[in-house]
Amino acid sequence: MRVLMLIMAVIMLFGFVILPLTVDVAAEETGVSVTVTEFETGKLSEAIEKAKDGADLNTITKLAVSGGVMNASDYSAVCGYPNVEYLELAGCETENGVIPENAVQSRNQLTYISLPSNTETIGARAFSGNRKLLKISIPATLRVIGDYAFEGCENVEEFAIPAEVSSIGTGAFSDCKALKAFSLPEAITVIPDYCFNKCSFTEMHFGPQVEKIGEGAFSDCYSLSDVYYYGDKAPEVSDNSFQNVKVTIHTYEDGEGFDGLTNNFVSIGYDLSEDSEYIPPKSAETQPAQTSSETESETAEAEDVSETEDAAETEASSEETVLSEDAAETEAAATESVTEAVPAAAPANSFSGISVLIIAVLCAALAVTVTLLVVNKKK
Repeated sequence: MRVLMLIMAVIMLFGFVILPLTVDVAAEETGVSVTVTEFETGKLSEAIEKAKDGADLNTITKLAVSGGVMNASDYSAVCGYPNVEYLELAGCETENGVIPENAVQSRNQLTYISLPSNTETIGARAFSGNRKLLKISIPATLRVIGDYAFEGCENVEEFAIPAEVSSIGTGAFSDCKALKAFSLPEAITVIPDYCFNKCSFTEMHFGPQVEKIGEGAFSDCYSLSDVYYYGDKAPEVSDNSFQNVKVTIHTYEDGEGFDGLTNNFVSIGYDLSEDSEYIPPKSAETQPAQTSSETESETAEAEDVSETEDAAETEASSEETVLSEDAAETEAAATESVTEAVPAAAPANSFSGISVLIIAVLCAALAVTVTLLVVNKKK
């Protein structure tokens, strides 16, 4: 029995020395990046398998598709890699310009995605339930956003959608809890049912083209306090369009039909000046993105100017700088590429197969030892 106990002690000591080393090996295996440059439509899965070169599918955190045309089965192939955090599709196209329904739904680790370059329509629930998603890059070709397309993307603060979008579906941005800014395209005349419920807006601006605000469109938007409507005639508003929200609709003094909108959640303020005017969002299509050298050069020039100008000139320069920064942000939204910073990979928390085996052996050895001790005691 003493010899057996000594053997067990040696095995356990050996196990506790080896175990940390195997965990380190498992950590090093995470964060694999895979790029597919070409594939046959419908066979993206085979191309990824070839490109990953034997890497465990659970270790792939970045996947880029920079060529080819994706269909529904190809989107399913992408979803077969559960730990992808960064998904770059801007280098490829989607079949017929349509991202299919439920295309990349409820991915547990996804933090960034760029859409195919020719995307015109995003299908129903295409990206719903991506609760860790922080940013999505949308091309200027987009025109239609389907029902509940981004429902539950609760960490995205802004969707930079093109001004030419002509249709937004029911609940498209529902439960996007972090969404704080949204520019409504000028072609949108109806705010769909539950389109923005549970978002984090503090204010919204609507042009005179908006004719109707649907059921629950802004329900449970607890931070929303002010809506600015730049039309002379009140839009159609449902009783629960602003349910559980204390909001004031600001309009012109001679606005018609607004008194009928007053209820427990809505009050009216006739306080817009005659000079107040709705400015619709501009198109995402802008000049080509600047190169890094051009950007550095402009930055250096701006610094030199700021050092030599007097106080008045500095103030004017600051206003121009803000405008140029806004333009640069718009350009970046339309031209983002694979070179964009990749979100940091989450630390590895899983054990390797070797670790599991060692733990199993130690547990078995411990169980045998305890059994023998119990039997020996009874004798």
